Amino acid sequence: MTLPTSLWQTFALKLDADRPGFARGPWFTMNAVLGLDGVLDHSRLATAFDELQRRHAVLRTEIVDHTQHIHGSPTAELELVDEVETHAEVPLAAPVRLRLAGNRLALHLHHMIADPVTLWNTLNELAALYSNTAVPPAAQYADYTLNEAELVERQRGPAGDWWQSRIADAKPCPQPPLQPAKQFAYRQQLLSPDELAAVNQRTLQQRSTPLVTLLTALAAGMTPYVGAGDTLVFATLFSKRDRPQWQRVLGPCIVPSAIAIPRDGDIAAVREAVVGCSRYARFPVLEAQMPDQSPFFEYVPQQWPAGYQFGPVHGSVAAVAGPKDTGLADILGIRLRPTTDGALTGHFSGDGTDWTEPLVAQLSARMRSQLLA
Repeated sequence: MTLPTSLWQTFALKLDADRPGFARGPWFTMNAVLGLDGVLDHSRLATAFDELQRRHAVLRTEIVDHTQHIHGSPTAELELVDEVETHAEVPLAAPVRLRLAGNRLALHLHHMIADPVTLWNTLNELAALYSNTAVPPAAQYADYTLNEAELVERQRGPAGDWWQSRIADAKPCPQPPLQPAKQFAYRQQLLSPDELAAVNQRTLQQRSTPLVTLLTALAAGMTPYVGAGDTLVFATLFSKRDRPQWQRVLGPCIVPSAIAIPRDGDIAAVREAVVGCSRYARFPVLEAQMPDQSPFFEYVPQQWPAGYQFGPVHGSVAAVAGPKDTGLADILGIRLRPTTDGALTGHFSGDGTDWTEPLVAQLSARMRSQLLA
């Protein structure tokens, strides 16, 4: 069985065409490691993993020439190993791996067929199958893909007009530096737990959201470095699990899109812009005529579950990671997320051709000052 690729998969293939090996490579993955407080039955776990793949076609899906090719039978088996690491290679032809080493269980999914929610949903259903408490799947990713394609066509005219009106005058990047620079990737704490708690409290008082608050601060921090234009445009991802049946579905229910926000906007103006961007997010971003070299921004809320019950054995989340840094950096990527201890951390990366590491350090400092003002 074959299906056309979803918006996310089509976009990821374009990323891979621009940076060969980035999205089709084996390190473009979603990963989680559980710590177990007991011993799992190997045969029972292997059976549950096999059944999981049979229940969900997306776990048997290979992306081939802009189509989703669904294999008829499971493509992976439980791996019993001496130790597990947070990252592991996952081939596109067999997009799921499950590895068990003593009291550590690791799940690895290729990002072409998974988003962060898929990671948690997969573990939840695996535990339920192991415990004989699983309920039938609510939907398949094929259902989501076909519904998405229908919505794209239905909204294409209004969405295209809206995006054109938002990004026609945008110029979001500074001039290239005079001196060549190296690519970079690093993590740093942007706000302490107490500082983030204060920012979140102010966000509630303003009837806003963390995404809007962070974008407002980012725009203010970026203003001294950008070219002329009334709008700042960032590439981003929107989650679109906006129907009950999509809540438990396995597969990347995310839409590559953009956020176009006023350069000097206040909270209310940025909030209005984000609402509009989300409303018209189901539009092929490759058709949106975004400015060249638009930075990527993503805010990832803390989503770690309390744990999973495999019969009498409890599994708690020990580590989580997205794609491994492979040296194929984009012009500028900013990913912010709260940590388990309540701090706000940022992952900053770039190829050094426009936004250099010192410039990004200045940007993050200005953003921090804006958040604490």
